[in-house]
Amino acid sequence: MMLSRVADSFYWIGRYTERAEHACRVLQITLTAGLEAGAEEAEMTTERAMRALGAAPMAARMDALEEARLLTFGGKGDLSSIHTAVFAARENARQVRDQITTEMWERLNRLYFRVRETATKRNFGQIAAGFFEETINDLHAFKGIVSGTMSHGEGFHFLSMGRTVERAQLIVRLLDLHFGEKQAAIGDFGWVQLLRMCCGLEPYLRVKTATFRRDQIADFLVLDPYFPRSLRFCANTIAQHIDAVGALADERARETCMRLSGRLAARLNFAVLDEVTGKNGQAFIAQVADDCIAISEAVHAAFISYSLADRLPGTSTLGVR
Repeated sequence: MMLSRVADSFYWIGRYTERAEHACRVLQITLTAGLEAGAEEAEMTTERAMRALGAAPMAARMDALEEARLLTFGGKGDLSSIHTAVFAARENARQVRDQITTEMWERLNRLYFRVRETATKRNFGQIAAGFFEETINDLHAFKGIVSGTMSHGEGFHFLSMGRTVERAQLIVRLLDLHFGEKQAAIGDFGWVQLLRMCCGLEPYLRVKTATFRRDQIADFLVLDPYFPRSLRFCANTIAQHIDAVGALADERARETCMRLSGRLAARLNFAVLDEVTGKNGQAFIAQVADDCIAISEAVHAAFISYSLADRLPGTSTLGVR
């Protein structure tokens, strides 16, 4: 049976690596926006992207490059930077070093030292695009190594669950910032950038028309059953991973996790497009966001923070986290 601290480490390896990859992609796209569009469109894209990453409103911010550097390496005490996410993923991997493969550890370790080294360089503006691309490639490679070298047991399911929960929450944030605005406020360029931030431009073009319509993009990013970054796909994946590790939790906690994940999956599996794009569309997205938070809290309560006494009555909990 997997210890709660081990499940915790695997879960957060998944979350932190997904967070770092997403931030790299969003910043990479943001920094090139000015080269691909007019000043107004580029500024709007930058504003939405930075807000998605938790930056301050535009009026209170510095220029995009300096903002990107801050979001990459962070300031004193910053817990949301790419550097912090990579460090935290590596630290969690170190805590379960005996349960991951050498290939996983080496890839994550190499990535950490490269990010740390880049933080000391003064010419970030000249190397930013290459840095983001290399980091994304390293994180893609890490996911492939996890899938190809790690036993697909409990640890794999917790890592994959954490990754997918994080992905769903990040995509929800992007959708909220794009679909919460008037349709006229976003042109083709803005929709293309949204799809690129979700790795969805080419998959979208393969299943939809070459026109970028708000309803078609919503249908793809929210309701598509096959695209791995759609909310529907994420919800079904989360439910599958929870089902796979359900036996590790007590019956009541397991039922709570399965009920919440099943409810989110059902909400998205049976939703119609009008629920996403109609007058209550923002409320629908907000409900999905709330469901993701509830699932994350339930997973933590069921598999990570339970006391040993809850599982083995009469047993001392001294020394148990």
